Amino acid sequence: MSGPSRRTRETGSFIATKEHRRFVEFANAVRREGYIGLCFGPAGVGKTLSARRYAHWDAAESLVEDWGPRQDTDAGIYAALSRSRAVFYTPTVTAAPRQIDADLKQLTSRVDICIDQHVRPHPPSPQTQEPHYVEMLVIDDHQRSSLSVPNYP
Repeated sequence: MSGPSRRTRETGSFIATKEHRRFVEFANAVRREGYIGLCFGPAGVGKTLSARRYAHWDAAESLVEDWGPRQDTDAGIYAALSRSRAVFYTPTVTAAPRQIDADLKQLTSRVDICIDQHVRPHPPSPQTQEPHYVEMLVIDDHQRSSLSVPNYP
């Protein structure tokens, strides 16, 4: 296919810090064991960047959210999503639970389709059920961080 290449979010050079390696270890355990994990800590230590990197979301975000015609270069994104099996989502501050649910279903479905393109590059037969490859949802709340949160002793 021809056309403009997809834009990817540029986060600059990434340094795999001790905190990032700990996040990857944590995320792998959550995926492997099917846990619900909560990652928290002071602002600015790299939680969001580590989560986006883990999910390969800088490369995949525009493909999954814009959902337009496919390009040959998308195969690399499919492979990256297949490795992470993760969806990264940041709800807006005003998002209602119903909207969050709809957004997560749509993103998960789209990532499943991308992973399926990597795993089975030939179109499945019409009788084939929709695949379910996503093993992890990363819900980031950095947009909510401006809300006042009380400090408890």
